[in-house]
Amino acid sequence: MSSSTSSSSSLSRPGTPELSESERYFDGICDASHNYPNNFACSARGKKARQEIAETWYREASHVFHPRLSDPPLKIYETCDCTTPCNCQSLDAEVKNLQELRSRLHSSNKTPKTRYVSIKSKHSKEQLRCSIHTFKYLCTYQQIPPSFLSCLYSFRRSLSAHEWCNLPQFNDDNTLLSKEKHLLPLPGLNRSGREIRYSFVLRSVESSESITTKPKSWGIRQLAVYHSFDVVSGQALWVTCKGNSFNEELFKEALSDTRNELGSIPQCFSFSLETLGMILDWCDSNWIFYINELLENVKPQVDKARTPGIHDEARLSSDVRHATGLSSSTPSEKSPGCTTVLLHDSKHRVYHEDRAKKFEDRLKKLEGEDWVKKLQGFSFDEVEALQQGLEKIQEALLVLKLNKQVVRQIREHYECVMNEYKIPMLDSIQTECKLSGVELFQRAKGVEANLEARQVQLEALFLLVKESKEMYNCILQYKTLQINKLYAESAKLSALKMEDIAFKTKRETSSMHIITFVTLIFLPGTFMASFFQSGILEWPPLNSDEPWDLGGGSWKLNTKIFGLFFGISATITAVTIMLWMFILFMLRRSLRD
Repeated sequence: MSSSTSSSSSLSRPGTPELSESERYFDGICDASHNYPNNFACSARGKKARQEIAETWYREASHVFHPRLSDPPLKIYETCDCTTPCNCQSLDAEVKNLQELRSRLHSSNKTPKTRYVSIKSKHSKEQLRCSIHTFKYLCTYQQIPPSFLSCLYSFRRSLSAHEWCNLPQFNDDNTLLSKEKHLLPLPGLNRSGREIRYSFVLRSVESSESITTKPKSWGIRQLAVYHSFDVVSGQALWVTCKGNSFNEELFKEALSDTRNELGSIPQCFSFSLETLGMILDWCDSNWIFYINELLENVKPQVDKARTPGIHDEARLSSDVRHATGLSSSTPSEKSPGCTTVLLHDSKHRVYHEDRAKKFEDRLKKLEGEDWVKKLQGFSFDEVEALQQGLEKIQEALLVLKLNKQVVRQIREHYECVMNEYKIPMLDSIQTECKLSGVELFQRAKGVEANLEARQVQLEALFLLVKESKEMYNCILQYKTLQINKLYAESAKLSALKMEDIAFKTKRETSSMHIITFVTLIFLPGTFMASFFQSGILEWPPLNSDEPWDLGGGSWKLNTKIFGLFFGISATITAVTIMLWMFILFMLRRSLRD
């Protein structure tokens, strides 16, 4: 950065003819703001620790800050250092880029008593709409500690329904008891270096359509806050990062109402406590509506699991035994043997048809039972809905616990400032702001009590949903068991039908055996008749009155015709046998494979 920036910084310090060493150093780090957080002045950390923080910052910054210009722009609200109503500068301004930020920070001849900077994202799952260079310059100029960066890591583009990256936390960085070498006093900017500094993240519930697909639903949003208060000059800085402008409106209204009531350091401190109380109230609001919505989302599944309307196992076992024919009152009949099949054909056919019909009727009756139809209404999708409800409840419980811890840390921090820090610069604050401190402490304790009450409600809801899910799993297991039983009964019915088919096949096989036997009886005679009619044997012609005489050469064998007949018959027989053996071999090999 050029020397014009340093001169502009110097011009913003009225009444300071010559820059001090700390102010020259401040101008230097502002010129090199791109090196933030390595060049953060007021740090008691070693070089290696600062380097680790810087490496984490460089790695995460591209995910947290949007690369384009600020859209929507940064909002800056200020009150001047005048003790009477004036129009020395505008109360609010919009900043879209680094040049506008420099112009805004160096434009006034008066240092503001209270400055509020709002950085927004389009929604809670989106990056902050601020360039990295603009944010670095803001942190360098206002000397914001690098610990504030850890509060911003959840502001990134995310499609996850739950956020575990940046949960509520509190960072204390006050310099009230710091050594002089770790301070950076700037008389020209009316900064003493002795400041109450802290940053924190809180989460609360807001109605928004950007969080879920359900219109007008409730969702958990985060708010990152940095605050510093100079106990010598009374200057206060607030920086908030959020996904909407709700807090901007609250701060703007509060600054407008108290713009002319910040004439002393105790008054400025009291205003800071009131502003902090406003933020604590925000983290306690709307939880009851979110809990009610969580209950409404799982209530159908919970009620369904609590009142399934299914018979007990004894009744079911009786029905199943009755359907399968295994009931003790109806002993199973012995299957007829092969002899019975052959001898009592008609009786066996009637027995099988009657048994299969009765079994099929019992199976249809079992499938038509009310408890079977109710079991069909339980699906795995409803178990997933219960699991999603449990995850949301767990997330809300974690947020409530950490919110309560952050509120307690903030309260203990100010209790320590008001009661434990025995330093002269806090005398006026500890004396004149005692009532404001008590009011904040009571307000914080009330928020803690409310958060604890919401936590108890969610724990009870968590147990209810967890037990309902376990009951649902048992019902689904019960449903699977009954489906398996119905399949077993269907298999039994199929087995009966297959038995009937086997019986019919056996009966047809017996008929084929009879046909084969009759064929074998007539085959020799047929063969002999064909042989005698083939002309192989030559018979002499006989007169009508001449008797038959088989001896004495009355007939003779035609060897040529017999040889031809035998050769053709033997060849065809051999080919038939070989073809049959080949087919049989192929069939057996296919069965083995």
